[in-house]
Amino acid sequence: MEEYEKHSFKEFLDERIKNEKIKYFIKPSFQKAYYIGAYSKAVINSSYYSDISKKNTTFKNWLSNQIINYRNLDRIFEMSFRFEQKLKLRIRNDSEVRALAHEVPLESSAAISNSKISYAFVAGFDDYAKYCNRYPIKLKNIENEEFNI
Repeated sequence: MEEYEKHSFKEFLDERIKNEKIKYFIKPSFQKAYYIGAYSKAVINSSYYSDISKKNTTFKNWLSNQIINYRNLDRIFEMSFRFEQKLKLRIRNDSEVRALAHEVPLESSAAISNSKISYAFVAGFDDYAKYCNRYPIKLKNIENEEFNI
């Protein structure tokens, strides 16, 4: 990878927390869903340009059939990690979003709204796309085709 100025994805969550009046994302369960959503988006983006399996959409197709709730977050994280390893994906900042998702402590699932978990997951998914657009990094695959991660 070429040298580039590193920007942490954590800045996006910090910005959300700072700008939201209800402080929705302070709760660790929503942060976990947010980061797992971002990690999923990173795996989808990188899978398409994988040197192992070009234009791979297997994870994207698998994820589209999943119910996004608190109980499934660990499963989604596990599958994201499995695809990252299997396809030898190049995810930005040495897979920072995986580390962020992994570091957020687990909470009891009692009284956690599935719709709020889904909202946080999608927010992370969408913010990761914004992050990649705001701070693009160009790479080349083995066929010398340029792509952004």
